[in-house]
Amino acid sequence: MRIATLMRHGATTQPGRYHGHSEVPLSGQGMEDMHAALSGPVFDRVISSPLQRCARFAEDYAHQHDIPITLDSDWIEISFGEWEGMSAHEIMDTSPKALKAFWRDPIHHPPPGGEPLADASKRIQKAWTRLPDVPRTLIVTHGGVMRLLFCRLMGLPLSDIWRVELNYVARMEFAIDETGERLRSFDSGRA
Repeated sequence: MRIATLMRHGATTQPGRYHGHSEVPLSGQGMEDMHAALSGPVFDRVISSPLQRCARFAEDYAHQHDIPITLDSDWIEISFGEWEGMSAHEIMDTSPKALKAFWRDPIHHPPPGGEPLADASKRIQKAWTRLPDVPRTLIVTHGGVMRLLFCRLMGLPLSDIWRVELNYVARMEFAIDETGERLRSFDSGRA
């Protein structure tokens, strides 16, 4: 049996925004929260989104524990297109119908210029199938990625993406064996 733990990055220096593919630094508190959340057994391998809000912690953790790390762009956040860097409030001021449609039916109403959820889900599934054959893997990634993967692994439609609450430093742990994947633990993170 293998264990894969997915962890959402900590708070950024610009919280409450749709960052998507944009580079936004992890805050000092975000880094501290991530280290505090991983006080259990050390992992055998670390995989991370290459965006600095994930990679900064992942590289630090891997270095501290002398374990291999891979930065993999398939674990990058969903692209929010024209909404990148904006808060929901700012989007509501300029595109209220589009944002409400995205929240109501994200499959058929992606952000303008953004990544369709079906495409993002395929990308994330491809990354999931490449997990290393080691006992314990830590994957440092993003909220949208974790929500999509959760829906797929739990047999939920992708349209249920917003039904999964994931705050900063949220964690999901899956057991993987010949019978498939099972959710072992879930921590929704810091509100």
